[in-house]
Amino acid sequence: MSEIGYTIVEPPSLGEWLGNVKNRAMLVALLTWLRHQLFDALKDDFPTLKIEVIKVEYLGSYPAFGIHGDDVPSDLPDRLNGLIERILFESSIADFLNFAMNGNIDWAAEAQTLLGP
Repeated sequence: MSEIGYTIVEPPSLGEWLGNVKNRAMLVALLTWLRHQLFDALKDDFPTLKIEVIKVEYLGSYPAFGIHGDDVPSDLPDRLNGLIERILFESSIADFLNFAMNGNIDWAAEAQTLLGP
């Protein structure tokens, strides 16, 4: 478990999926893909910002975004949620599938490593 103090971001557009135990691998893949998209979109404005896919424990465990960095404005979680909605609206499913399937990553193993005991 990390000692870093994160601000947890649970995108409302993904809310119904975050706690879905059956699809943890796909959800970790989706959050990881979104993390890359968010980093690319924000790296110039927030060079010290770290966006991670983290384990959240509340009524079970599930993946979410954890953000931390120097000089992170208090409205950044809301801005991230808006950016996530835009990314999901403007991207094709092929963009995500190319990321998820072309990287030789075992997403079930990644989900187990992140969310396991």
